[in-house]
Amino acid sequence: MRAEARRRIVLGWILVLLAASLPARADPAEPRVAALDWGAVELLLGLGVVPVGVTQPEGYNRTVVAPALPAGVTDLGLVVEPNLEVLARLKPDLILGNPLQVASQGDFLRRIAPTEAVSIYAQAGTPYAQARAETRRIAALIGREAAAEALETRTATLLDTLAAVACPGDRRPVFLVWIVDHRNVVVYGRNSLFQTVLDRLGLANAWTGPTNAYGFAVLGIEQLAAGPPDARIVHIGPIRSDAARALASSRLWQMLPAVRDHRVTVLPPVWFYGGLPAIARFAGLMAEQQRETCPRG
Repeated sequence: MRAEARRRIVLGWILVLLAASLPARADPAEPRVAALDWGAVELLLGLGVVPVGVTQPEGYNRTVVAPALPAGVTDLGLVVEPNLEVLARLKPDLILGNPLQVASQGDFLRRIAPTEAVSIYAQAGTPYAQARAETRRIAALIGREAAAEALETRTATLLDTLAAVACPGDRRPVFLVWIVDHRNVVVYGRNSLFQTVLDRLGLANAWTGPTNAYGFAVLGIEQLAAGPPDARIVHIGPIRSDAARALASSRLWQMLPAVRDHRVTVLPPVWFYGGLPAIARFAGLMAEQQRETCPRG
């Protein structure tokens, strides 16, 4: 397939993904669900349910990005310390949080409404498989089984389509990272949320070392030099301005083969603790990045 045709298909599917990720309008029959964790917010919006309240909504739209949260949703305060009084006034039918929130505050939350933890890292299996399972489980609680099936189908179709048009000429391994500072970096490994996308696009993960239960490790930047010399570095999310200034004068960073040979790409943010919408968003971004580096012909 010619590069221009591949580009049109990739861009077309990214537009389909963006359109499909828009939240549906609320209606009187919509379940009243409060989401204390951004992964839960993303999941609800992916199912077409606008939550009645969320923590740090501006941070969600800046950090998670898609599906976008509509204006006017009640702000429940900090992710680490939700405002329980405001939450109680909303009279939700269901409260969704992350496992840490539910473990530490579950007794208080359940006095307000039934409470469930949402996590794609709590069970065995790949994050992609667990994201599908959590989507079905939460959808069943709120009567949105058909929406869950549609979300699963959209995600699987997008992955299959992007795999079919992936660039055949660039199979260099990839470090997926987030820069902490001029000395340290978060690197995402094979048990991370992003691995499914690399597999579908035919890209090897350059980091083969150990990771934590969430699929990432914190390394010294010099450890990237021990990876494949032809590896690319893909930074997920914007590099903070203070880190960028420090890296400009960092010999460790400047001596990395990927940096020296201009093989560093910065992607827009993707919520690493998300589910199917985050996987689909990352797939579209990576496919577009791969298209830009694909040899013409």
